[in-house]
Amino acid sequence: MTIAVLLIAGLPLAAALASWLGRGEALAAPASVAAALGCFAAALVAVFGLGAAEGERALGSIVYLDGLGGVFLLAASGVYLLVAVYSAGYLRPGVGHVRLRRLYWPLLNLFGFALVATPLADNLAVLWVAVELTTVVSAVLVTSEGTDASLEAAWKYLVIGSAGLAVGLLGIVVLYLAAAPVLGGSFSPRVTVLAPVAGSLDPGLARAAFALVIVGFGTKVGLVPMHAWLPDAHSEAPSPVSAMLSGALLAAALYAVLRIGAIAEAATGPTYVHTLLLVFGAASLVLAGLFALRQANYKRLLAYSSIEHMGIVALGIGIGGPVAAYGAFLHVLAHAAAKALAFFGAGELLSRFETREAAGVRGVMRTAPLAGVMVLAAALAIGGMPPFAVFRSELLIVSGGFARSSYFLAGLLVVVANVAFAGIYRTFHVMVLSPAEGASERAARAPQPLMGAAMLGCVAALVALGLWIPAPLDQLLQSAAGVIGART
Repeated sequence: MTIAVLLIAGLPLAAALASWLGRGEALAAPASVAAALGCFAAALVAVFGLGAAEGERALGSIVYLDGLGGVFLLAASGVYLLVAVYSAGYLRPGVGHVRLRRLYWPLLNLFGFALVATPLADNLAVLWVAVELTTVVSAVLVTSEGTDASLEAAWKYLVIGSAGLAVGLLGIVVLYLAAAPVLGGSFSPRVTVLAPVAGSLDPGLARAAFALVIVGFGTKVGLVPMHAWLPDAHSEAPSPVSAMLSGALLAAALYAVLRIGAIAEAATGPTYVHTLLLVFGAASLVLAGLFALRQANYKRLLAYSSIEHMGIVALGIGIGGPVAAYGAFLHVLAHAAAKALAFFGAGELLSRFETREAAGVRGVMRTAPLAGVMVLAAALAIGGMPPFAVFRSELLIVSGGFARSSYFLAGLLVVVANVAFAGIYRTFHVMVLSPAEGASERAARAPQPLMGAAMLGCVAALVALGLWIPAPLDQLLQSAAGVIGART
């Protein structure tokens, strides 16, 4: 496990240093892709080859990886790999709109490091530092196109995200106070230290701690009403950065909520933690689903879809029980691949038509057939259509809701998910299948192979998980559900 962990964390750092010291993209792009590939391979070994589903420690008291962390590590490392491959094509001359190229690759790799470090951290203070590092690094990446709108979005993201994480840190401090009578006045706030004694913690302080954590870290998740930064940042960032924000960053912050929530649940009983997850999840699902009907900016539309899907995950875990929780953790993986595909497709559209407005994009299927197919596949995938994995995960959450007699919540998910699908598919259907109107030479340029490979990788993952769950992944999802979701 130690070697695997060193590779997971060390390769992105090595690539960040190499791309910073190297001259030009001749070294930065291949070094970053190689590091991301090695990181993902090491994550697969750590999660499936070394028994992480049962809980494994490494590097003394620094690293702890169990089923819950394993799900989010796979999502983060997988998106990091896909984004690195896509970026290698997107940053080619005449394709993407990235001005800060000198900083892009070092920051992207540092972003990848922070994302994979989050589910590996045993110490809650280190976990907070890792999530805060994602804020600082990704805020600079949001400005990579150098526009006034991107600078404003990054500033709003930095202020709101940092304020939220300050509240989350206060929640960790309160949890420390709750454990002090049990563990003494001086101890390390590690998961492996707190979890065994969680049932003996002060319930009142544990409730206060989780309330602060879900508001604080929930700001980074984009849960309503703490979501104000998300639509601007996701829509103004370069498309590969948007994919990383949506597919991996939101999940990393959600991991922090769930990791601390599992400790609070043992102290307070399941009702309190799951009720808060249900409230914030349902609010996010409903608001984002309705906003999806009124977006003229297609990247902003995808940003609201991200809020909706984080609400779905929170709702599934809040419902509880083995089926809904299993579906929620499968949804983390499905959403990571689906939203990466969606923002990759948006990057194709932006690079060809040079506008974020849906009204300015027409005839994609005629001018760029591969891009058109990928964009429509993304719309169907994030909308929950079979055979894509999002359909399977949402069906499991709904089935779990019915199994626990949560008929209203299951019905709410079905209705709002269909409303959001209508808004998303209607927008992309018109953009892709309408007649071409004076397509420019740029709009009809040849496909970029690396961008196409990244999108095909997303589709392959979505279809594979939609049709088949391998036995090791099934065990991992069950293990994750048992940490917080499968309450009795």
